Amino acid sequence: MELKKYKLGDLVEVTRGMSLSGQFYSETGTLIRLTLGNFNMNGGGFKENTSKTDLYFTGPVKEEYILQEGDIITPLTEQSLGLLGTTAKIPESGKYIQSQDVALVKCKEGLIDPNFCYYLISSNLVRQQLSAAAQQTKIRHTSPDKIKDCTVWVPDLENQKRIGRILADIDSKITLNCQINDNLPILDRSLAAAATRLAA
Repeated sequence: MELKKYKLGDLVEVTRGMSLSGQFYSETGTLIRLTLGNFNMNGGGFKENTSKTDLYFTGPVKEEYILQEGDIITPLTEQSLGLLGTTAKIPESGKYIQSQDVALVKCKEGLIDPNFCYYLISSNLVRQQLSAAAQQTKIRHTSPDKIKDCTVWVPDLENQKRIGRILADIDSKITLNCQINDNLPILDRSLAAAATRLAA
């Protein structure tokens, strides 16, 4: 398979989210502000942030910062080592606001497959470049320009689609297995209760 060298900026657009004033944070509302807590450090992907209660934002928001299902996001701040380069996909349209610590990645049509892009950004190749270029402070930062400056090697679009589908299928099976494992204790208790009732 032939690979071609690119800068990520040749293949994607990367934009920073909006600054959200704390005076509009709320425990109730319709729009949820994205935080670094929405990135799953263990294997990547999106997770609901359960560490905060004031995740809703009730202030004015430009439409461009309200994300859609399937949008790819990646953090611009590294509060935990290894967070830079993590990717997640927005699970639902019209619910989440892109905050300034979160970058939105938009694929250039005809150049890169969204599934392939999702895994490419979270690959060791890109993560190592982001880590090397990050501002060396206690809490490290990257930027849309630094993400776009990463060097990558990618196959043609058809092979990207094939690879992206395979990786997405593997992720789906892992998620399903995790859900089954999470529900096993509930199933065990239900079976034990049913056995007790039958024995009575």
